[in-house]
Amino acid sequence: MLDPSAAPAELHTILSTIDPAETIALAQTLVRIPSITGREGLAISRFITEWFTGVGIPSGLQEVGPERANVWARLAGEQEGPCLLLNGHLDTKPGEGMTIDPFSGEIHAGRLWGRGSCDMKGPLACLMVAVKALARSGVRLRGTLVFGAEVGEDGGGWKFQELLDGPGRCDLGICGEPTNLELHIGCRGSYPLRLRTIGRATHTGTAYRGINAIQKMCKVIDALYALPCFHRTDPIWDRAPINAMTIQGGGKVTSSVPDECIVQFDIRLNPDLPPEQIDAMVRSELNRLQAEDPDLRVEVQIGRGTGDAMANSQPARSLAPDHPFVETVRQAIEVAIGSRPRIAGFPGGCSAAIMLQRGIPAVIFGPGNLEQAHSDAEWIAVDQLHQAARAYAAIAYRILAA
Repeated sequence: MLDPSAAPAELHTILSTIDPAETIALAQTLVRIPSITGREGLAISRFITEWFTGVGIPSGLQEVGPERANVWARLAGEQEGPCLLLNGHLDTKPGEGMTIDPFSGEIHAGRLWGRGSCDMKGPLACLMVAVKALARSGVRLRGTLVFGAEVGEDGGGWKFQELLDGPGRCDLGICGEPTNLELHIGCRGSYPLRLRTIGRATHTGTAYRGINAIQKMCKVIDALYALPCFHRTDPIWDRAPINAMTIQGGGKVTSSVPDECIVQFDIRLNPDLPPEQIDAMVRSELNRLQAEDPDLRVEVQIGRGTGDAMANSQPARSLAPDHPFVETVRQAIEVAIGSRPRIAGFPGGCSAAIMLQRGIPAVIFGPGNLEQAHSDAEWIAVDQLHQAARAYAAIAYRILAA
């Protein structure tokens, strides 16, 4: 383990200027600004640019649609060097159905509560405070530090590509998604599978003469969940998850056997399970089931047909655990928070996957537990906010300080 006291005195000075109360208050303010995905409005974007302007950091908006704008801020170095992007997203899931006030920003029991507190207004505040700490320190940079935050990541027309092609252009990336202060080296891939079983309708009174499409689908779901690939574990990535996410069937005619059932599966892929491999496994299993049951008819479609970023299958994207960028970031985090972060893989998708796809080394690190994201009582531990702000500042210093 590294000795934090061996870090440069300049870095210790920078870290000492990060005020936990400021980070918490900023996170509260961000939570209190509604920015529902797809209809974020400009209030959140304008607040962040005005905050950066107020602390003397050049910033601006990247308009990406009516009442929608990405945000950027930049610290240009005195010498040539890499460009490091500190990235997060501005949007949140809707607040309807929550058991707490989604926009209260209240703090109790050591937690900040509200929609987006974990995913990811809390991490955004940490990123912002870290950039401010670097700017106020006067440290000479060898390269450029960019803060970039986009709209639409939570399903409302994701605009990270526009950010990355514009003011968020970078050579290295840190995505601030909640990882519970673990260092995640990449993102799982996706295999969005849509299955349709076809039955034969008849009156319920003669149901035994029909073919119930829902009952047939139940057999299919159980068989896919039992595939061995969803039960093997990996020390970094754990198990590849399968999720029968939505189901639709029956209801066309009352007192009738359903002749159709449709299930949308959301399957996430570890690096050892590429899309072509899972596709072959699924089709082989369906062929086996149909050979055993002549009444089972299944149609297969890959994708969601929604136009979203996860609509088609994608392989996992990650760096090797011993990649130099991973080690550099890990050491910086260790100095900042006093403990070595666990190396893991991010369970979902995020901007790091797009950066990695483009050949840009990127990792994911942030405060908050992903289990709280999108929950009906979303929260984030306030003590992690201070730790994350220190870690982001240490990462930027480690990579860019001249």
